Amino acid sequence: MERRATLSCRNRDHGCRQGSVPYADDLIGTPRVGSHALGGASCSMHESAPTTELPPRPSALGIASLRPTLTGTRHMVSANHHLAAQAAFQILEAGGNAVDAGVCGGLVLGVVQSDIVNIAGVAPIMLHLARDRTTLTIDGLGTWPRAASVELFHQHHGGHIPRGVLRTVVPAAPCAWITALSRFGTMSFADVAAAAIRFADEGFPMYPLMAESLAAQRDRLAEWPSTAAMYLPGGRPPQPGERFVQSDLAGTLRHMVDEERAARARGGDREAGLAAARDAFYRGDIAARIADAQARQGGLLTREDLAGFQTRIEPPVAIRAFGLEVSGCGPWCQGPTLLQTLRLLEGIDLRRMGHNSADYIHAVIEALKLAFVDRETYFGDPRFIDVPLARLLSDDHARTQRQRIDMRRAAAAPPSRDAPPRCADTSYIAVVDHEGDEPLRFCWRLFGLSHAASFWSSSMA
Repeated sequence: MERRATLSCRNRDHGCRQGSVPYADDLIGTPRVGSHALGGASCSMHESAPTTELPPRPSALGIASLRPTLTGTRHMVSANHHLAAQAAFQILEAGGNAVDAGVCGGLVLGVVQSDIVNIAGVAPIMLHLARDRTTLTIDGLGTWPRAASVELFHQHHGGHIPRGVLRTVVPAAPCAWITALSRFGTMSFADVAAAAIRFADEGFPMYPLMAESLAAQRDRLAEWPSTAAMYLPGGRPPQPGERFVQSDLAGTLRHMVDEERAARARGGDREAGLAAARDAFYRGDIAARIADAQARQGGLLTREDLAGFQTRIEPPVAIRAFGLEVSGCGPWCQGPTLLQTLRLLEGIDLRRMGHNSADYIHAVIEALKLAFVDRETYFGDPRFIDVPLARLLSDDHARTQRQRIDMRRAAAAPPSRDAPPRCADTSYIAVVDHEGDEPLRFCWRLFGLSHAASFWSSSMA
């Protein structure tokens, strides 16, 4: 039977579906034989037999790894989409630092992955300043509108948060990005938003992963006319290879740039320009359009909620595990879940089990289950509830939880009521610059339904 050369990707979310790419200048080393980098996920070229056969194992081919090792001498970017990594890398090449590049790439992700993340969504940020070895976080996570309450949802919605605009929190990402730029960046909002505006205004080629995501959500997207107009042009989801344009989103970002430039033209400095860009979203015309749309659809978010929002800069939560210091964002997100898992696993001999053996995978999964149960039980915004973080990260708690792992059987997963369909719903970018300020990390979760992306994107025509 005829054999054919095929291209396979090790990461369904990225790889050959137009995924991320680590960009680095002055690359040291070259990709190993039989591999290439398409996006940040490496893909491998191999001879494949018919589907009834398995491809040769890498070790059988004499290949140490199918993933190339990239090392830069000045700066590097890794992101969940190659256009975001490319745009951020160009900022670094133009003299920007890791913060400038990270904000740029984060904005682009909100355009080229707008089915799962959001320009006006959330943006928890962690950055490390190499000069003074300081690690900081920016809590780019929105709060509930003032009118929201537990009692409201119990009295009118049976204790559930219904689909639609009632799931909307204050959009935090623009404030987080501009806070990062103002405190730690060097460039203007216009500089870092240029690539996102271009990809929104001129469009980008639709790629298979996003096309599949939109097709899977077609019925839900069609429930809101403004969402359908954007994500179902002509009444159907865009097909791979078609140009996907988000002109309203481009207009929103361009309005923020215009307000920044107007402030600079009046004699303001960079800080004044960034403040004007922020105010355009939270106090100006964009805020008015958001609040008006919320009111028409029965939402709770008001202009006062938007105007009063501010992100905070704070130290990270940090532990020492496996000989490393590991930092995460606070319990206002799920950041400490990883730290808890590491503390728990530190007392298990994973090396003896062998990497990715059945016992290894079982132990890791069971540890994650226990950490996620704690997340559901204890985590929340420390401004409103008391999170016993010191106890959750303590040796005693890790020891107690570790004893609950049964290596012979899996524990039942915690029950989840009204769980939404499982799908990708977050993105990421990491940047290291020539001064070693690393990493600037952005991670989003889109709260509520996919229509929220269109709702915010359409806030400024």
